[in-house]
Amino acid sequence: MKIVSDTVEIYLIDLNDTTFKITTNISTDDLVESIKNLGLISTPILKRKADNGYTVVSGFRRVDACRSLGWQHIDARIICEAENNLMCFKLAVADNALNRPLNMIEQAVSISKLSKFYADEIILSREIKKTGLNVNPGLIKKLKKINTLHNELKNKLAAGVISLAIGLELGEVGHGTATAFLQIFAALNPTLNHQKEMIRLTKEISKLNNVSMTEVINDCHIMDTINDPELDRNQKIKKIRLKLKQVRYPEIVRFEKNYATLLQHIQLPESIHLIPPADFEGNNFSMRLAFQNQDQFRDINNRLNKLQDHPDFARILEKEFEDN
Repeated sequence: MKIVSDTVEIYLIDLNDTTFKITTNISTDDLVESIKNLGLISTPILKRKADNGYTVVSGFRRVDACRSLGWQHIDARIICEAENNLMCFKLAVADNALNRPLNMIEQAVSISKLSKFYADEIILSREIKKTGLNVNPGLIKKLKKINTLHNELKNKLAAGVISLAIGLELGEVGHGTATAFLQIFAALNPTLNHQKEMIRLTKEISKLNNVSMTEVINDCHIMDTINDPELDRNQKIKKIRLKLKQVRYPEIVRFEKNYATLLQHIQLPESIHLIPPADFEGNNFSMRLAFQNQDQFRDINNRLNKLQDHPDFARILEKEFEDN
C-alpha cells in the first residue's frame, strides 16, 4: 500500500462518510486540549476520492478537533484512490487497535466491516490478528450478534457497564425488559452470576405463567425492593433473588426455609457441616468435618453420637418438613 504525507485543506475532508469508521467515541474535548497545547502528534489517514475530496480511514476525532480549533489545513497520510477497501479497513482497525484497547462495540464494528471480505471465521480470525485485534472464531460469532442489539445496549457494552454475555442475553428479550434489567443492574451492581440468575429466573417464570418478563419484574416488586431505604445493597440483591426463586421454585424454597429452621434447632458446631442433596431431590446427605487433632475429632464424634438421636435430625433426613 502506497501512503504519502501531504497537507490538505480541511474542508475537503468528508466526515459524513463513515465507511471506515471504527471508534464509538464522538467527544473531542480531550483532543482539542491536547492539539492546542502539543500540536497534532499522530496525523490522520485519508483516502483520496474521485472528486478530489477525502474520505477518513482513521482519525475522525482528530480531524473534527482540528476543525473546531479553526484550522484551515491539516497534515495527513494519504492513500491513493485506487487502493482497495480491504486494505483500508485493515489499516483503520490497526491504527485504532494498536493505539488503545477497542471496546466491545468497536470490536464488533471491526468484525462487521471485515466479514464482507472473509466468509470463513477461522480465516477472519487469523487475518484480523495481523491488525492487532486478537479475537478467536468463537468470539467473532458473538461479536457479530452485537450489531443486532439496540443502541442502549450497545452504549452500555461500549462503556463496559455490562458484559458481552449479559448484553447478548438482554438482546434476546424485549426492549422494555432489557431497559428494566439495565436499571436493576445499575442500581445494585450484582455479580455476573447474579445477573444471569435474575434474567434466567424471570424468563422461566414468564414462560411458565404465560406473562411478559416485565410483568414478572413488576409482580415481584423488584423496583420497590431497590428503592427500600431500610435495606442495603446486599440485602436488596438477596431479597430479589429469594423472591424470584420463591415464585419459580416454591417447593424448593419452602424446603430450604424449613431445613434452615431445623438446622438451627440442632445447633451444629462449625466443625460439622451437613450438606443436603441438591435442590432437596434424592436422599443422599453428606457431612464435612473439620478437625486438627485427636481431641477435636473425639469431640466431633461425641456430637455425632448425640446427633443420631435428635428428633429434628431425623426429620431432616426424612424430609418431614412443615410450613413455619
